[in-house]
Amino acid sequence: MKNLEKLLKAYGIGLSYFNEDDPEADLLFVYRSEIEKHKQILTPSQLNELYKYDLKAFELYEKYKNFKTEAVEWLKETVKLAKSNLFPQLK
Repeated sequence: MKNLEKLLKAYGIGLSYFNEDDPEADLLFVYRSEIEKHKQILTPSQLNELYKYDLKAFELYEKYKNFKTEAVEWLKETVKLAKSNLFPQLK
């Protein structure tokens, strides 16, 4: 549970510092993938936090989607995971 909390925090921090040339954007995908695997054990407060971070990821992707960089490709993959949390009807 503690590791999941750290992953959630790292995901949020990574999104705060994202730019189209982010050399560590692949970590966003790794963090979000691990969170997704264990999402069922998050507290309601953590789920709310995850929702906010996923919304931020979606907004960042909308802002940078026209950039053809590796960072934006990783963000795109991250948003694919986030969409299940943001738009459950798209599952």
